[in-house]
Amino acid sequence: MVKVIDAGFLTTIQDQPRRGLARFGLSEAGPMAPLSFLEANYLAGNSTSMPSLEVTMKPLRLLFRSAALIGIAGADFGWKLDNRPVSIGRSVEVRPGSTLQGDYCRSGLRGYIAFQGGLAVSSWNGSAATHVQAKLGGMVIQRGDEIGLNAPVRAQPRQLREHAHSPLYNGPCKVLRVVDGPHLKLFAPEAISLLTGTVYRVTEHSSRTALRLDGLALPSPKDPLLSCGAWHGAIQIPPSGIPQVLGVDHPATGGYPILASVIRADFETLGQLRPREEIRFGRVSIETARQLLKRQVEWWDLQG
Repeated sequence: MVKVIDAGFLTTIQDQPRRGLARFGLSEAGPMAPLSFLEANYLAGNSTSMPSLEVTMKPLRLLFRSAALIGIAGADFGWKLDNRPVSIGRSVEVRPGSTLQGDYCRSGLRGYIAFQGGLAVSSWNGSAATHVQAKLGGMVIQRGDEIGLNAPVRAQPRQLREHAHSPLYNGPCKVLRVVDGPHLKLFAPEAISLLTGTVYRVTEHSSRTALRLDGLALPSPKDPLLSCGAWHGAIQIPPSGIPQVLGVDHPATGGYPILASVIRADFETLGQLRPREEIRFGRVSIETARQLLKRQVEWWDLQG
């Protein structure tokens, strides 16, 4: 069992995305930085991904009531176990009575703490993922919470040979690669070029629902659009013309036209973007997007 001494800025229980409920108006939730989530579970010795903690911006402080093998991945929070620096990229053995804590993130935005055997929390519709916007599933961690741990499996400590994903840069800006969206033809011909040729800044209004941006307003279609399905990574253009990129807690439908969509291979970069970071979009073909995802999956299979 672990006790929460300080809950941090936003800490939630996350699990594999909850699929198949969009027809009921609920998006998938799950980890915003999916590769870091996998890495943490791998380091914790889990053969499959188990319910874990997603930490955003300012980390929580945990008191361990029992021994545990944990994995930590994602943003650099300067983690310390009993005031001693924790090595990222390898399993961490924790003794009863130990305290884990960190500081404001130094790079990235979200980190993950996984426990061998996973957190002992209830699953809802096949997942323990917390949908923060809908207040369903999992839980948003509060100070004083005590969270049980499932019985650990016998697994040796592990080490990552390398990280599964490194952001792509264009100068000082991180790049999110995109494919054309379903409403591309509704926009002026220059809209996609303006999107990919502009530097945008991430704003403090971003959340697990959407990445909010500041920058050049794009010409948006004048004709009204019927509501349609929405998805993680979709780049909507609201009447303001400023793009917004949907996250895992996105609404299941929306009436804003979708100019482009971030490719799945760049979801890790998307989930780690910090307020005030500058980004660019890079246009790729669907075939390139598939190949990039395939390489990522193949790398992960070799790691395990």
